[in-house]
Amino acid sequence: MCLSALLDLGVPPEVLKKVIEQLQLPVTLEIHSVKKNSLRAASITVKEKEPQPRERTLRQLMEVLEAGNLPQSIKSQVEACLYRLAAAEASIHGTAIEEVHFHELGGLDTLVDLAGTFAAISHLQIDQVCSSPLPLGRGAIKTNHGLIPTPAPATMELLQGTPTYGIPFDGELVTPTGAALVTTLASFFGPPPQGRWLKVGYGAGSQDLPWPNILRAWLGEADEQEVGLGNNIHFNRFDEDEVVILDAQVDDTSPELLPYLRTQLQEAGALDVLFAPAVMKKGRPGIMITALSSPNQVYALVNILFQETTTLGVRWHKAGRIKLHRDVQEVNTNYGKIRLKIGYGFNQEGKRVIYNLAPEYEDCALAAKNNEVPIKKVYQAALKNCRIDF
Repeated sequence: MCLSALLDLGVPPEVLKKVIEQLQLPVTLEIHSVKKNSLRAASITVKEKEPQPRERTLRQLMEVLEAGNLPQSIKSQVEACLYRLAAAEASIHGTAIEEVHFHELGGLDTLVDLAGTFAAISHLQIDQVCSSPLPLGRGAIKTNHGLIPTPAPATMELLQGTPTYGIPFDGELVTPTGAALVTTLASFFGPPPQGRWLKVGYGAGSQDLPWPNILRAWLGEADEQEVGLGNNIHFNRFDEDEVVILDAQVDDTSPELLPYLRTQLQEAGALDVLFAPAVMKKGRPGIMITALSSPNQVYALVNILFQETTTLGVRWHKAGRIKLHRDVQEVNTNYGKIRLKIGYGFNQEGKRVIYNLAPEYEDCALAAKNNEVPIKKVYQAALKNCRIDF
């Protein structure tokens, strides 16, 4: 339903097909339009090209993921969701995480759901995902483990802390995979935020319900004139968003491994990475690792911190962020073209106010090397040739 709704929003089918090619999966997608209680919606069915095992373990799915060539940012999000799904199943069944099995098309359907959704979000260049509270049904459903109550125990495990509401319907409305996706992607649960809605996509579910069984995805942009800071509405002089700050301390990780860690975190979507010296327990010198994350990248970055360092835990907290609006201008200099980063806000009359100009370091360094001049000369030339009033 997530994939179908995003496809209906304008994601080309080639984006999803490319994901399957990158993962080298022996499956195809059937995309068609259906009606649910008179409402048109997109629908996607995953079909196997050849018979697949009835189930795969977490390790086997990870091996499929490793054998593919997904972009690192997409791959990290898929890994994080798979671990969360497996951890939820292991917790409620009282088994080791390695013993958890994925059943739909031997788990390949889950890979398509996760990787396809993250790739579609990336294609649409979505900065923030918001969700309504989630509806939960009741009763029991038949699974490979026999009859279990609905919402499924794994779903409830994944929805801890998430706003939900119950309705008098016997059946499953939120699956474990859906719960993992929405809690990974959404940074806010509640009524639609203020903004301008550009398009609505409709993704069909497989069941026929008393109401249209569809997932609606609204694509919009924030109002540039008014945004909220806490409970106050003010003129949008600056840009604004919410980030998650991840902190981990280590005193037994070799410093020579930290540059690689920084690269892995940044490729997985970290907004910034900071290393700072710290004095830890027993007076031992250590390193404080801080990563700035968008709300939908948290688990992917935490997974990397656990994989690449010796830390046993990661602290996190949300923080509001006020930023300058940003633009990039390319300027001509005697040393070649140099990109210039522009940081600006607005005054009370709505006119743009430039606060900062910064030549792109990589451009300046390459130009300085090619022209055999000091890098500061390239910086000065880029600022001098800029046609913006500062």
